[in-house]
Amino acid sequence: MNKGKIELNRNNKNFEAGYCFIKKELDSLLKYYNLLSYNEKKYYDGLKFERRKESYLLGRITAKYAVFEISQNDLKSISIEFGVFHFPVVKNCSAQNIQVSISHCDDIGVALAFPEEHPMGIDIEKIDSEKVVTMKTTMSINEIELIDFHSDLTLPIGYTIIWTAKESLAKIFRTGLTIDFKILEIVSIEKIQSCYVSHFRNVSQYKAISFHVNQYICSLVIPKKTIIDLDFFLKIFTNNFYDQN
Repeated sequence: MNKGKIELNRNNKNFEAGYCFIKKELDSLLKYYNLLSYNEKKYYDGLKFERRKESYLLGRITAKYAVFEISQNDLKSISIEFGVFHFPVVKNCSAQNIQVSISHCDDIGVALAFPEEHPMGIDIEKIDSEKVVTMKTTMSINEIELIDFHSDLTLPIGYTIIWTAKESLAKIFRTGLTIDFKILEIVSIEKIQSCYVSHFRNVSQYKAISFHVNQYICSLVIPKKTIIDLDFFLKIFTNNFYDQN
């Protein structure tokens, strides 16, 4: 598990976000069961399939630790519940107006906790050439051409960058996959240091920062004028694949 804080630097005011990455399968995750709140345990106990139990624990445990980083609340007291469109809502936290963004893929979970003043979204997906056709159906002609002619990107990597960037933004809007992804069209992708930075046509006040590690893409969406330490974020993401504690 990797957890801690990340600085969000802006001209007029700086913020802190909590983060947590975890890479564990269900058997190892069960040791965290007692950290669940009453409502979380009730929901978990009603799940029938192991894969769904694993993804639920990945999301709830990472979210709790991320919230703890910026609130110092007791982990058991924090409850991550569902909003009306199934987005995560932080309950029983003494620090007011804390929000979380959660994503999981395979045995990897990731969460960000942040003040409501500074929205953020995160998503992680495995690069899968078999999903290229499906992803392409959600993309505009301009986005398809953007990847086709981008010298640094293969189709699976490029399409996964676009997909995760859009899903991260949709989490900020709290719509998830119910929004038409074409509304979230990306107009540019630029390689900066060891990541890719994308910008949106209709939501120009945000930017997406995407990291490629092993067979995964992790995208973070933040306000356009916010500056973060890209190398630091890549390091904590990369370390997650090797730190099994």
